[in-house]
Amino acid sequence: MRLVGGVAVILGLLGIFATLADGNLVGIVLSVLFIGGGVFLLKRSGGGRRTDSVPRPAR
Repeated sequence: MRLVGGVAVILGLLGIFATLADGNLVGIVLSVLFIGGGVFLLKRSGGGRRTDSVPRPAR
């Protein structure tokens, strides 16, 4: 899912830059959807996890 999410974000960014020159609203909306879906997939796959510097207490 990480690879697909990353590719979707990259395609969305490229699509935004390509359609901004034309002013095509449909292309801009589709690009934003690609970016949103890619970010969702990246978050879902655990791409944004942080490691705690302080260990958790034992239960």
